[in-house]
Amino acid sequence: MENQNTRTLKLLVLAVIGFHFVIVVLHSIAHEILPVKATPAQLAFIVPVIVVGPVVAGFLLLKFRTAGTVLVIVSMLGSFVFGVYYHFIADTIDHVAHVAFLQPVFWSQMFQGTAYLLAISELFGAGLGSILLSRTSQLK
Repeated sequence: MENQNTRTLKLLVLAVIGFHFVIVVLHSIAHEILPVKATPAQLAFIVPVIVVGPVVAGFLLLKFRTAGTVLVIVSMLGSFVFGVYYHFIADTIDHVAHVAFLQPVFWSQMFQGTAYLLAISELFGAGLGSILLSRTSQLK
């Protein structure tokens, strides 16, 4: 039986997953409108890890807390590393500094803002997932 703190923590993780999904959708729209297309190899990572992984983790979390929590941590950390590399480190068109000069300005700004929000939500999701996993381990 889970206590109130664990239940609240699980709800926070689910909220972060929902927030992350909305940000992913907005960021994807910006990618499509701007000339910043992902390669097939990048899409092979983006779709299962960044888009699908956290959503599946959220559903697993409801019934199989440990499996869902591990998937939240892995998918969010994978997403974080991928996003930070392509948006802030690699010198590619996907870098926020390059996107800043693209038109239309609204979507350029949306791309940049969502890149930062993705990194924050992914780090936050992985951190909350780690705390939840430690609480789950303590209950056993």
